[in-house]
Amino acid sequence: MAVFCIIKDSNKKFDCDIDVDFQYNPIDEYKGKWVPPKLRRRKYGYVTYRVINGSQHFLDSKFEDKALAIALRQWGLRTRDIRFKRVTETADIEMKFETKDNDKMFRDRPGTLAYAYFPNGAKIGGDITFNDSVIWTTNGKPVNAHKVFPDKYPPNTKTKLRTYNMVHTLIHECGHAIGLKHCEQHKDCIMYPYYNGRVVLHKHDSERIKSIYGARKLSDQIIDYFKRRMLRKWG
Repeated sequence: MAVFCIIKDSNKKFDCDIDVDFQYNPIDEYKGKWVPPKLRRRKYGYVTYRVINGSQHFLDSKFEDKALAIALRQWGLRTRDIRFKRVTETADIEMKFETKDNDKMFRDRPGTLAYAYFPNGAKIGGDITFNDSVIWTTNGKPVNAHKVFPDKYPPNTKTKLRTYNMVHTLIHECGHAIGLKHCEQHKDCIMYPYYNGRVVLHKHDSERIKSIYGARKLSDQIIDYFKRRMLRKWG
């Protein structure tokens, strides 16, 4: 049973892809959850993650690992029951980059930036795949074409290429990987079905994830400080 959601750079409305053998209940708020063993004297357990391969077009490669940690922290700051831990062996959430030549999803659905499976108990539950046929940066701003393709464009070219904010896409797909569906009520939500480049959680995102994993007791000042840092560095 495979259940997954994608994020698209498109005006075409799209929600979740669901296998025909899966009984979809539209009133469900989420699609499964992680229940890791709780650590001794702690109220939480670790959901593990692993990066199988990096992006060939991530222009800020030295920040790739940091971007991932920042994205997961967005959810971890709100949840009482889970934290995230990177491992080198098989993990709960496995992430990889694939080009459209190697991934049928990206070939068959133009405009798809990434897709993720819900935590459904299957081997692929929680796994995330990013489209490496697009250009990823930490801010989503256009870049000089020579910087990306020096063999194709001369140094003095004025051609600009579109890029996509990796931090935003990571946060969105990690939301699916821990059980959240899309949110179509608020266009400013991280979980909005279409790419919007936001890097901080909307109040609706926060309330939804807390309803699944419980609310972590942190002061508003800490959350606000983290939001300001996110906007300054990644927005």
